[in-house]
Amino acid sequence: MEQFQENSPNPVISVGKDGTILYSNEASEPLLHEWGVTIVERLPSSILDIVQKVITQNYPEKMEVKVGKGVYLIVFCPLSDQEYVNIYGFDISSHKDFEEKIPGSEARGVEKLKLADILDIPSIQSLMDDLYELTHITTALIDLKGNVFVIAGGQEICSNSYRVHPETCKYCIESDTKLSLGATPGEFKIYRRKNNIWNVATPLIVEGQHVGNIFSGYFFFEDEAPEYDFFQSQAKKYGFNEDEYIAEFEKIPRLSRKTVNKYMSFFMKLANMISQLSHSNFKLAKSLKEREILVDKLEKSREDLDRAQIVGNIGSWRLDILKNELTWSDENYRIFGIPKDTHLTYETFISKVHPDDRKYVDKEWIAQLKGRPYDIEYRIVVDGKIKWVRKRAYFEFDKNGEVIGGFGITQDITERKKAEESLRLAHNNLEAKIKERTFELEKAYKSLMEEKRRLSEAQKIAHIGNWDWNLATGEIYWSDEMCRIFGHFSKRLFYTHSELLSYVHPEDRNYVDNAVKNTLSGKSFSIDHRIISADGEERIIHAQGEVVYDGNKNPIRIRGIVQDITEHKKVEEKIRILADVVESSSDAIVTESLEGTITSWNKGAEQIYGYSAEEALGKNVSIVELDNFKGDITKLIEKVKHGEKIQRYKTVRLKKDGRLINVSVTYSPVFDASGKLIAVSAIGRDITEQVNAERLLAKAEDARKKEIHHRIKNNLQVISSLLDLQAEKFRSRESTEDSEVLNAFIESQDRVMSIALIHEELHEGRGNDTINFSSYIKRLVENLFQTYRVGNVNTSLNIELEENIFFNMDVAVPLGIIINELVSNSLKYAFLGRDNGKIQIKLCRKDSAEYASIDQESIKESYNGTDFVLIISDNGLGITEDFNLEDSNSLGLQLVKTLVDQLDGEVELKRDSGTEFCIRFTEPVQN
Repeated sequence: MEQFQENSPNPVISVGKDGTILYSNEASEPLLHEWGVTIVERLPSSILDIVQKVITQNYPEKMEVKVGKGVYLIVFCPLSDQEYVNIYGFDISSHKDFEEKIPGSEARGVEKLKLADILDIPSIQSLMDDLYELTHITTALIDLKGNVFVIAGGQEICSNSYRVHPETCKYCIESDTKLSLGATPGEFKIYRRKNNIWNVATPLIVEGQHVGNIFSGYFFFEDEAPEYDFFQSQAKKYGFNEDEYIAEFEKIPRLSRKTVNKYMSFFMKLANMISQLSHSNFKLAKSLKEREILVDKLEKSREDLDRAQIVGNIGSWRLDILKNELTWSDENYRIFGIPKDTHLTYETFISKVHPDDRKYVDKEWIAQLKGRPYDIEYRIVVDGKIKWVRKRAYFEFDKNGEVIGGFGITQDITERKKAEESLRLAHNNLEAKIKERTFELEKAYKSLMEEKRRLSEAQKIAHIGNWDWNLATGEIYWSDEMCRIFGHFSKRLFYTHSELLSYVHPEDRNYVDNAVKNTLSGKSFSIDHRIISADGEERIIHAQGEVVYDGNKNPIRIRGIVQDITEHKKVEEKIRILADVVESSSDAIVTESLEGTITSWNKGAEQIYGYSAEEALGKNVSIVELDNFKGDITKLIEKVKHGEKIQRYKTVRLKKDGRLINVSVTYSPVFDASGKLIAVSAIGRDITEQVNAERLLAKAEDARKKEIHHRIKNNLQVISSLLDLQAEKFRSRESTEDSEVLNAFIESQDRVMSIALIHEELHEGRGNDTINFSSYIKRLVENLFQTYRVGNVNTSLNIELEENIFFNMDVAVPLGIIINELVSNSLKYAFLGRDNGKIQIKLCRKDSAEYASIDQESIKESYNGTDFVLIISDNGLGITEDFNLEDSNSLGLQLVKTLVDQLDGEVELKRDSGTEFCIRFTEPVQN
């Protein structure tokens, strides 16, 4: 043991209870020098406290100590029998260097690793099992917390007795974790457990850190007399079955001390071998950690590159000519509008190029492959839109000078091209006007170009002038821009401080003078003040200044800048005025985030909705929505996000007190400085009183309209009655002329009644200017059949009408007269001398696609209305082939043709079986 300590490459120190150094080897000298002590002297108080704590707790402690440029791990191991402590030092400088080489590393030290992380547990278990088969001696591998990772064999007295009882089990764990401590690397410790049975332990050291022990135990030395009395008393104390317990006691092996020493020599070698393997595993873990960190850094670099490409609208690409493969960055895919998972080739790329530019691009590409520089601009087509891109390439060559691949960038320059085109058009327009102007206008144009040049120069320096005051000479340098701000266009370069102050507004001069002079005490200044320019204009500037010192810290110059912020201040004032207007407006002016969160709430909103600004801000705007209107505002915001205009949108909102109010709201987008939509502005006005007034007016108007239709209907009925009375004069006469007059009266009466029915429908209808035309036709035809029932007793009527077709009067009146004329004609002329006549009426909606095949030439495409078909047919005598509707002498049919034209419709006459009139027209439909 002495030889081991003396020759150990690591520090080994023995210290008494009072801190006196009893022994140290040569490797300990740097450590003792760091502590400022030598052998037989006492340790510093800070180290002594640790020594006494270790002895008192009988538990080891460790710490790190920096010695010169190295770092040592110091382990304090108690030897309680002699009341002194062994101190072992391990150089861990290389381990620390590794951790420091990994930026932001959280690499675990070996003490943070579990044995399972660094040991091949199955292999060690197999080795221990084979050893137990040879020796029948129990062995185990246990960490410092008592966790058993490997165990071979076992004594019945342990598994059946000690590990079963709670108190004896606690003694077993204590033996594994505390009584086993104190064995230094390369040695073993023999100790007696509290159950009076011997155990042996040798430590596992990885990277200078004690991580576990190899245990062997549960044996007696053969030169010891068995203490039956002690074990019998243990059986009684803990309630073990005495006979079974003594039988288990008899099975405990008896070993010679020589056998134990040889056995432990094997285990010390085994522990050293495991430690070396663990060391390799630990190095491997650290290497893997370093690899993870490098991979993570590489991934972050790639993400940074992707973000940079998005910001700059620049994509990158790489070409493998041998494989004919293109590899693109995410931004390159976005620029070309190609899905990211698309397989890329040169053909894929060229297909996106504008057809007019493909030949040029292909030609430049081929020329570049021969060595010419490749930097071109061309058009591409993405989603039907034309974009401009600039493409640059850098190619790679093999040893024979052949191109094998390349790398390049693609930049979206569409906006730049638009600006260039706008500038070109403006320039061309300006040149055209210049040619038409006189010499004076040409002179004015030159003056304008000169002003443009000066403006360009001013923009380059952001409207900022600079000055430099030489304290030794008193001269102040003014830049051209500063002269422009002050309106002083002298060709001088230098001015004085008094000249500078002469431009400052009289009320601000002392303030500015003191601010400039205070810089001599080391204080810089940054102030806003007014000036009176050379042309008498009052302006506002922002001024900054600082002092410059020489090598002896003496002030030699004061330098600074001035910026004209007059317009900025005016804008601030306008914003302030606008804010005051918003706040004082009686309308509710609210700003909402794109998610519907309220971000501003003026006084008008408080008055209209009843919520204070403190109650509303941060809430979702749905607080003013009715339960059955939830989501309405979200839909409106979505429309604004898609560019729709929402103006004077009328809806119902909920006040804080639960009352409902009618509001008219206008929604507008809010953009940031870059033109990005960031919020929505809603201006609402309480129109409850207006809505109530409109409802009252609407009711009055409906009543008025109904009264008008009622009176018209009555007047038409009066006219019909007058016609009927007038016709009575001719009913008893038999002359042909009188009969024709009578028929004319009857026909006129029918036409008047068809119009009267329309007004009756309007009077009885839903209060607007439309009628349900389906029900109207039924009533009209019933009246006609009643009128012409003589001679048509067996005539049947078939009506096929689509339900709920509503027309206004402009359509209903002519259409009603058309039906009246055609049905009355059939009743009068179609069934002369015939029985079982049949009249059919059809009215339905038809879209262009359904009946385009009927007669393509007669169909007109409709975008703003609904197409209708009216068919009136009978199975009567029919009409002769030589009849032409256009040249008809019949007043009724002439009236039909005129009314169809009035409806912008078309009529078709069919003679296949009886007579059929097919009328097609397009009109707005009221649902």
